[in-house]
Amino acid sequence: MSYFMETTETPISSAPKTSGLAIASLVTGITCVAPLAIIFGHMAMSRIKKSAGQLAGHGLALAGTILGYVGLVVLVFSVIPVLFIGARAWKKGSDRAGCIMNIRNVQQAVRGHEGMNNLSDGSLLNLNDIFGPSGYLPQPVCPAGGTYTFTNSIPAVGTVICKCSHADHVPTGTSSW
Repeated sequence: MSYFMETTETPISSAPKTSGLAIASLVTGITCVAPLAIIFGHMAMSRIKKSAGQLAGHGLALAGTILGYVGLVVLVFSVIPVLFIGARAWKKGSDRAGCIMNIRNVQQAVRGHEGMNNLSDGSLLNLNDIFGPSGYLPQPVCPAGGTYTFTNSIPAVGTVICKCSHADHVPTGTSSW
C-alpha cells in the first residue's frame, strides 16, 4: 500500500499584468492633464490589444482617454475664451498707454518750443512749428484710431494741449506737464 497518492499538477497561469500606461492615462485624466491622458490611453489600449491577454487595464485606459477628451473640451470652451478676453483687455490698455504717451510727447514738444522761442502761456501756437519735417515730432496718431484735437495757444502748466476722441484716453496727473 502506498502512502503517497499521485497528484497531477496543473500549471498555474499568472493573472495578466495591469498596463502601466493604462494607469497613467487614468491618473492624468483625473488630474486634468488632457493631452497626456489621451496619448497614454490610446497607447495603452493598443498595447493591451496586441498583448494576447498578457496585459489588462483596457477599462482604465478607456476611462483615462474619455477623461482626457472631456478635459480638452473644458479647456477649449472655458480657458481659451478667457485668454482672448485678457488679450483684448491688454490691447485696450496698451492703446490707452500709447495714446497718453503721444499726448505727453506733444506736451513736451510744446514746452520745448515755448522755452526755445521765449514764448509764454497763452501765446498763439502754429502747429506746423511742432509737427512735420521742420517741427519736433511727426503728427501723432492714436493707436486705437481716435482723433486728436489741439488748442491754438500754449496752455498753462498742468493743462494739456491736445485731447483724444476716446473718452478713456485722458491722462491723469498732468500738473507737471
